[in-house]
Amino acid sequence: MQFTNLSCQSRRFVGKLQTAESIRISVKNDITDVLSVGVDSFVNSYEASRGEVSFYGKTNVRLLYSDGTSVSGQSYNADFTASLANDALNTDSKLIFDVSTVDVNTETNANTATVTILLEVSAYAYVTESVPCMESSDGIFCKTETVEYLQSADILRLPFVADEELSASRNISSVLLAESKLCANEYTLKEGVLRIEGDAAVRFTYLSEGNLVTDVLPFKFERELDASGIDPDSQLRVSLFVRNTKVRLNLTEENVNTVFSVEIAAVAQIEAAKIGVCDVIGDAYRSDCDFKFERRSVTTTLPCGSASERKRVTASLPLDSGKTPVAVVNASAAVTQCESMERRAEVRGVAQATVLYVTDAGVVGEPLEIPFNETLTVDYLMPQCRSYASATVTDFSVKNVGNMQAEVELHIALESERDVPCTVIVSAEEQPFDKSLLPAIEVCLAQKGETLWELCKGLHISEEDLLAANPEIAEPLQADARIVVFNKI
Repeated sequence: MQFTNLSCQSRRFVGKLQTAESIRISVKNDITDVLSVGVDSFVNSYEASRGEVSFYGKTNVRLLYSDGTSVSGQSYNADFTASLANDALNTDSKLIFDVSTVDVNTETNANTATVTILLEVSAYAYVTESVPCMESSDGIFCKTETVEYLQSADILRLPFVADEELSASRNISSVLLAESKLCANEYTLKEGVLRIEGDAAVRFTYLSEGNLVTDVLPFKFERELDASGIDPDSQLRVSLFVRNTKVRLNLTEENVNTVFSVEIAAVAQIEAAKIGVCDVIGDAYRSDCDFKFERRSVTTTLPCGSASERKRVTASLPLDSGKTPVAVVNASAAVTQCESMERRAEVRGVAQATVLYVTDAGVVGEPLEIPFNETLTVDYLMPQCRSYASATVTDFSVKNVGNMQAEVELHIALESERDVPCTVIVSAEEQPFDKSLLPAIEVCLAQKGETLWELCKGLHISEEDLLAANPEIAEPLQADARIVVFNKI
């Protein structure tokens, strides 16, 4: 009897924590009113040890404020760090982090704004479990089952830049804010190169001859990234994160400033999972021996399908007659719940932004939240699967039509998975008997419903020998039957 080592992986939730950071932003003029604060955070590196992981991230803050007479914007990058404990972690653990903004508070003092941000970080890890597994051997009859399992998983973070020359709708006097979103529509891996095609949207807020203007400027992008470290047979999950957005004006001698260049620094996070297939022995016997088995269950994680769809959400809201909406800034979306069903998933969340209004007292900013509840079709999804969804705002607009009509365009991406248990034989104790004590010919009574495996194991003969003496047997037995057995002494 022989045993080999079976190693399979599972994707596990390993913990969640909240961490606060306080960021001081100094500007040129005094701040009388904070109009809007936008926050994007992500984890860009980590160090795993036994039972713990320390991670390091970046936060990009976009601040729009008024000094009492004019509106200005400022962007600022800050670092954060935290740690998380879990017994399943070790130095070889590969982790993924999901960072969301829970709360933002701002205090001002002269020309300084102190932004306090509460972040919630969820961590997932690929965990390897290794167990001895019984192999087939000469002279042993084995019942095997072919199973799929997560053989290996790798995580890569590949930086890239999406750049484009764009044109504003009006002449640009002063740039206030530039924010961008990226969505991956298609990606392929071939000969060590990951090719990503997607949509980018730049929300560009600026002053034009004293007027506040926001343009949403979409464009297509395509990038080829070095992915030579990924097994070509892997199944991929690709997530895109924007690190920062830079704008450079293309000035002209005619003093017409509408054309500008945008550079979106981003990271493609790749989860590469390789699915393997193996034959697992679930039961065994020998012609002159039974076995007492010790079994153990191992869990592996397999994909259930993915989907991405464009959705449009609208809402009508009352409008104060003394306010005129002129722009929408710092648009984002958060998924609050994702429920798996038969061949579909229900995704709930909220899209949020700041609406800028012109009033008699000047420009004011008010937060606006639009809830959404959308259904995505996924062919292989089942209720027992876990689904994860992300929502990206590709456009967020408001119109004054007697009331305020808000319209949000979302790109919702969903990945699903399921945990699959597998029971393997990790040890066996032989329980031999003297076959010479058996009669040369036996007539045995078989029960209705018994399978060939059950009959052969109970009689300690091969399936071929049983069918040779009893060719009329059909599996499973439709009725009680007498079976002839020729014992080989």
